[in-house]
Amino acid sequence: MVKYTNRHGDEFTFTKQENGNILWEGPFTYMRMGGDTEDPTFIDPSGGPYLEKGKMLSHIVWDEDFNVIIEGFKNIKGGFIIQTKPHIYDPNDMSHLADTKIIGGIINTSE
Repeated sequence: MVKYTNRHGDEFTFTKQENGNILWEGPFTYMRMGGDTEDPTFIDPSGGPYLEKGKMLSHIVWDEDFNVIIEGFKNIKGGFIIQTKPHIYDPNDMSHLADTKIIGGIINTSE
């Protein structure tokens, strides 16, 4: 479990479930939801944290145990179930550098 305190001092907890999803609990008295309430694209409690489909949860709660991608939200009493999928990371994948020409450590942009 990870605790997250937002800028208003409200405390939220994130608890990993056996199936890989995350139980998100806290004071959701004031919040915004994007899209259909049955299938929101984002949830934003007053003071944060702002969570959105497609985002990496570990970048918000700052815990490597939550290195998952948010796929959706299910509204439950007292909070939400964050539906997730694993983030598969290959440290040897350098494909993001494929279009870059580097010469001696300097990026060549003259072409």
